Amino acid sequence: MFSLKILLHLFLIRPILNILFGVNLFGKENLEKLNNFILVANHNSHLDILLLFYLLPANQIRETHPVAAREYFSKSKLVFVLVKYLFDPVWVSRNDSESIKQFMNQVNDKLEKGHNLIIFPEGTRGLAGEMQTFKTGIGKIAEQYKHIPIIPVYLSGTERSLPKRYSIPVPLWHNIVIGPPQVFQHTHKEFTQSLENIIREFANNEMAARHKRKSKNLRPANTIAFIGIDGSGKSTLSKNVSISLSEKSKVALISDILKFYEKSEVKQAQPILTENIRTRVSDYAKSAKSLKQYKIPKLAELLLRDVLLNEVKRWCHPAYIVLDGSPLLNLTSWAILYKEEYFNANVCLKVIKVLSSNDSDIAKDDPVFKQFSELSILKNVKLNHLNLPDAVIFLDVDPKIAMERIDKRGKVKQVHETEEKLTKLREAYLITCIVLQEKLQVPVLLINGNDSIQNIETMARDFIHKSLNKKQHHEKQKN
Repeated sequence: MFSLKILLHLFLIRPILNILFGVNLFGKENLEKLNNFILVANHNSHLDILLLFYLLPANQIRETHPVAAREYFSKSKLVFVLVKYLFDPVWVSRNDSESIKQFMNQVNDKLEKGHNLIIFPEGTRGLAGEMQTFKTGIGKIAEQYKHIPIIPVYLSGTERSLPKRYSIPVPLWHNIVIGPPQVFQHTHKEFTQSLENIIREFANNEMAARHKRKSKNLRPANTIAFIGIDGSGKSTLSKNVSISLSEKSKVALISDILKFYEKSEVKQAQPILTENIRTRVSDYAKSAKSLKQYKIPKLAELLLRDVLLNEVKRWCHPAYIVLDGSPLLNLTSWAILYKEEYFNANVCLKVIKVLSSNDSDIAKDDPVFKQFSELSILKNVKLNHLNLPDAVIFLDVDPKIAMERIDKRGKVKQVHETEEKLTKLREAYLITCIVLQEKLQVPVLLINGNDSIQNIETMARDFIHKSLNKKQHHEKQKN
């Protein structure tokens, strides 16, 4: 009979990994038929340990122990208890000589009982896609236990799904490469270096090529947000401007769906599973019958949209990212529909600062956290890292005209698509634009949405080039 711990691994954790992320496994035969071993892997994410336990046969789960930093996981009692129960780690406290002795005693105890270890020789999670130098502790353990095979493992994908300092995992495919068993040779330093070389070689092969970081010399993408009430025409404008900008540069358009453009044509890109989740959440929000029902799914969709924006920045490297609606600015402006009595320019500025993690000048007991309790929640769970656009274009349309356009679509109206609510949203967007321009020095262009499409597109393109050229000139002066 399997214990509850093993059942949780087999029927909860592993199915979640398969459904949400997907796993490509290479070299599984190198781990088969081994009863005692030490797994050694690169370390970029808290997901790494889940993937390594994914490799284990059921009868090895209880007898395998990862090395983990006690001070990190002790920050939360709940997390500590869960990690201890699910993985039964060998705890180590860094920079504590007495703790190191206790750690080695635990290592000796586990290995002499015939149990297995999981060790991350880098010592801590590194930057996404970058391996750090291996510490020689693994070499010393291998030297002491020469009869135990050391299995080098390369993990690829976790650095994108849940990199350091991120709280929400992004559903992306993962690769696991299991190398052949290694037997201790030479000195502990040389053996440590040989393990590092093997895993670095895995990192450079074709199986991991799509996860490698691009050149650091690439210029960061310029983010342009098109905002406006429903029926303003911002979706059409953002698409047309994206196509125009793509004549000379690669452009990513984040709208209802993610698209990439090059030379005025749509280009195929590797599917990002976040998109499937985001679009489904968005569809659910659109079907809401009240603002109360709309609130949570729309908040989730905007947060996922910002996660997608970060992924596009980090891995796709377009010259421009065009946003059909900004997650940060939409969340800020939509507050007027729920707490109209509190919404003003001062509150708007504070909300933007909190949501973009630029709130060092805002006291913890500031009234804004009571007025908008969601801010405290997002801040506490570290979901307040939303992107502030480099430039903003507000397509201004009279709510009456917007409603006429919405009626012509012939689709079921969303809960906020009434003249009264669109009037409030228009007011909020105008306040937000003033705050962006006057308080945060973000370039903003207000365009009359009743003008001709040709004039609107020309004004938008000219503004983008002018504002971004000014930004680049300013950055050169700073450097």
